[in-house]
Amino acid sequence: MKSFYLTILIFFSIFLSSCSILDVPVKAYDVAKEFVFPSGEKLRWDKVSIGVSQQANKNSPVAVDIVMIFDESLVPKIFQIPAGEWFNSKKTMFINTFPKEISVKSWELAPGDLLQVPSSFFGEERIFAVVAFADYFSDGDHRIRIDELAGGVVLEFGVDDFSAYSIGKK
Repeated sequence: MKSFYLTILIFFSIFLSSCSILDVPVKAYDVAKEFVFPSGEKLRWDKVSIGVSQQANKNSPVAVDIVMIFDESLVPKIFQIPAGEWFNSKKTMFINTFPKEISVKSWELAPGDLLQVPSSFFGEERIFAVVAFADYFSDGDHRIRIDELAGGVVLEFGVDDFSAYSIGKK
């Protein structure tokens, strides 16, 4: 009799472990977890100040893209791209392919320009990374990850490269 119960127990264990009914609670758990503990981070920016020096980019305008990444798997792909390649292929390679996974804010600023962008312009969505790209004539990566900055975010565009830092909150 014991062997009969043992056989039934083994049969039900195998049956339940291969049954797709268990997938439903697992998927429901994943959805609930994402709702209660959403992935990504909210930006902690008060505003973004973009300043271009008088001698920047051989006295020529600088194209600037701020790329907000909502899909964690795209972070390494986008962060490894040099700015020149980003500006040459962003539309075909990323914007058209991943319209919901990234958002791109673009400007072209002349030497001497100063632009103040309120944080509301970037939205309230949770992000995995934010990368700033600058299209300089000079060689270089010309990209900076800026999502970890807080308070007033400053992007300073110099002669042949740019920097980013925060003022205020830590």
